[in-house]
Amino acid sequence: MTMQETDVLIVGGGPTGVTLALELAVQGIPFRIVDKELQRSDKSRALGIQPRTLELLNRHGDVRNFISRGNLSSGTTFYLNGKKAADVDISGLAQDTAFPLILIISQVETEEFLDECLAKHGFGVERGLEAQSIVQDAEGATAKLTRPDGTEEVIRAKYVVGADGAHSCVRRSATGLVFEGSAYPQDFILCDTSIRNANIPWNRFSLCMGRGSLAVFPLKDGTCRVVASRMGPKQTEDPKLEDFQTMLNQLHPDAGELYNPTWITQFHLHHRGVNGYRDGRLFVAGDAAHIHSPAGAQGMNTGIQDAINLGWKLAKVIRGQRPDSFLDSYDRERRPIGQHLLESSDKMFTWGCSSNPFFVTFRNLLFKWVLPWFVSSRSRRVNIYKFISEFGISYKDSSVVATAPGYSGKVRGGDRVPDHLIRSSGKEKRFLELITPETYHLVLFAGAGSSAATKGDLLKAQSQFEDRNLDRAKVHTIVSDTGDDDAASGYTDVGNHLHEEFGISKPSYAYIRPDGYVEHIGYLKDFKELLKWIQ
Repeated sequence: MTMQETDVLIVGGGPTGVTLALELAVQGIPFRIVDKELQRSDKSRALGIQPRTLELLNRHGDVRNFISRGNLSSGTTFYLNGKKAADVDISGLAQDTAFPLILIISQVETEEFLDECLAKHGFGVERGLEAQSIVQDAEGATAKLTRPDGTEEVIRAKYVVGADGAHSCVRRSATGLVFEGSAYPQDFILCDTSIRNANIPWNRFSLCMGRGSLAVFPLKDGTCRVVASRMGPKQTEDPKLEDFQTMLNQLHPDAGELYNPTWITQFHLHHRGVNGYRDGRLFVAGDAAHIHSPAGAQGMNTGIQDAINLGWKLAKVIRGQRPDSFLDSYDRERRPIGQHLLESSDKMFTWGCSSNPFFVTFRNLLFKWVLPWFVSSRSRRVNIYKFISEFGISYKDSSVVATAPGYSGKVRGGDRVPDHLIRSSGKEKRFLELITPETYHLVLFAGAGSSAATKGDLLKAQSQFEDRNLDRAKVHTIVSDTGDDDAASGYTDVGNHLHEEFGISKPSYAYIRPDGYVEHIGYLKDFKELLKWIQ
């Protein structure tokens, strides 16, 4: 039995694993990605793709084409005991993105899109290979894989990443990782089905509460998903379409008539989180690191963003551009996100799906009065949107990001990079189209008004940077919109909206990581702070 070698072995070929493969592919890092299943599931599974995830996936493929395969949702309508209680409209809450709405789409389509992106690099998931054991040492890890016919293969890798779900072999192989949590007591039933005579907005989720809880997610072509909690004693019989229709009639009587189901199942939910995302040469991501209720449609998105955070860091260390300790920042940046997600989704789930009859009565009475008031405030809707969309994720407390002393702009080190239109030679594009995933990016902002930097100021900073450009970063200049369109001056900030979103009036710089977050930011007069940082 021969031993194959690679830099990174990815165990698990779902959305998290394939996203990590994409990040490594654009960095030119050798890897293999394996999955024990011989073919992908044809079940819809995870449905919601959040706006931040759409932005990040757009770094790898045409997300607008992907969006055309699904259904965009502009909010949620709440029902209490069959009557409309409140409507949360998220349209117009975000101006700094090309993708402000939530995409409702089958995981089948999501995986197909990711596979298409990976195939452009000449890679694909190796199917029918199941990890049986993984043993690590100081230099790497050795994985023993088996095929359905019993043959074995051994892979030696510098690092192994477990994107292999809740029962992760990689996590079990890591002596220092513990997956803590428990199961929720409720039973749930799920059905993907066609629906007719529906009197519901097709661009809204419907969340219905009463005696029990139910959610309706409109899909394309007159189909939808219905998820419901089963009240009362444990039931062992398989759910039928009539069970969903009965609950729909009680909690959402305008929803219509269900027919021609394509998938009916029952399931239980768990909430668990791992105590660390790294153990030496082994890493976990996605469901291998955190599982929770589907409240807020965060799970798959969080796994995808785990992979995006880890991929470029592995590349830097493997190429010798960062020490191995740099990889600890993956745990420090992503585990707090996973922990917050577990806590927040658990609270949402408890409020929405509790089976305690006294609590349900109290909740329904409270929601009748409080919910309309709560969602009537734009600022409160914005706060909800920042969490759900994942635009609010920041790594500002990380040790590998910084803000120059004295800088007072809105965007700080560790924050997401906002997006707006820029222009060059009369042609407009999105700013985030410049922030490609294979490298760092230095953006020089000229500022506005009388204090704006001259072309000479920008060229001087660029020259100083190029002498120390250890990351081989791309350099971009953004000048304020004065009505002129001078391509030689870089890109024009259309309407100066990008300057406004960054909170920039004075000449400034932003050093942006391959994952679209700011690593270092400051005023141009303090450019030496960045030069010291990258050294």
